[in-house]
Amino acid sequence: MAILDNTYYQAGNSQNWEGRVDGTEQAFLRWHQVIEAIDLSEQQSLDGAFVILGFCCEEGVERNQGRIGAKEGPTAFRKVLAGLPVHFPNTVRLIDAGDVFCSNGNLEEAQDCLHAAVNEIISMGGFPILLGGGHEITYPHYLGIQTATKQSVGIINLDAHLDIRPLVDGKGNSGTGFYQIAQHVERENLPFHYLAIGIQEISNTKALFDYADSKGVEIIHAKDIYAERLGEIMDQIIAFGKKVDQVYLTIDLDVFAAAYAPGVSALAFHGIVPDHNFQLIFDTILQLPNLRSIDVAELNPHFDIDNRTTKLGADLLFRVLQK
Repeated sequence: MAILDNTYYQAGNSQNWEGRVDGTEQAFLRWHQVIEAIDLSEQQSLDGAFVILGFCCEEGVERNQGRIGAKEGPTAFRKVLAGLPVHFPNTVRLIDAGDVFCSNGNLEEAQDCLHAAVNEIISMGGFPILLGGGHEITYPHYLGIQTATKQSVGIINLDAHLDIRPLVDGKGNSGTGFYQIAQHVERENLPFHYLAIGIQEISNTKALFDYADSKGVEIIHAKDIYAERLGEIMDQIIAFGKKVDQVYLTIDLDVFAAAYAPGVSALAFHGIVPDHNFQLIFDTILQLPNLRSIDVAELNPHFDIDNRTTKLGADLLFRVLQK
């Protein structure tokens, strides 16, 4: 059982949320005015709450030879999210549960802590919204949902990469998350349900596609996302949701074209354009009745021209709260 280790976990702090104040009536509010900061080590009710948790980690990215900087993603996200206007009703709770840090290269220990934190959020009734950090967030996030719900979990991954690479010297990285999940479910005699959307052939070896095929992974290629296929794609997403008890959505920001998401660990030049077609796909995912948890991974502020990537990720999370 993973433990919420204070060596790696730091509770939420309302001082991390600052921004302009246009007024104090409901119609004028921004996120920084309504967010609550909590400590997950304290038992409490999170029923109906959206709970933000940062994963300040790039050890997996470094092991995977990606661009360094993702550990600063949660801080960058909070700066943009703080100023977003409140369009959700005042009955909705927005909570900051703090951050899980990876120190001294201890990725596995940090992942154990994240696993425990997600378990705590869901067990107390909250809806986790995790801010990365590298895509090494996936494996512990999945384990946290599995531990808390004891039910089948299907993962929808918006990504240019399959992230199903085998371990290197027995260690995981930002590209091994779905391999680790596949190995886990095999050991536990659980089903493996994985739908990857936005995948690019140029970003994955033939061996990765072969392994994904052997595991029954459903793949929607980036090149196949266009208006004439939207209905088919939306139907596939809905059908996928019906196969499982819980759906976990992970968004790797490198799924988007470089012009919209320059600030990522592994740039995808010819990625998805976040246009109306994409929004219909995204809304279809958000409307799944068993959507249980979300993360946004691979934001790298060091390369984020005009905060484009951060603002794109923030826009997606803004839409989450609208639903």
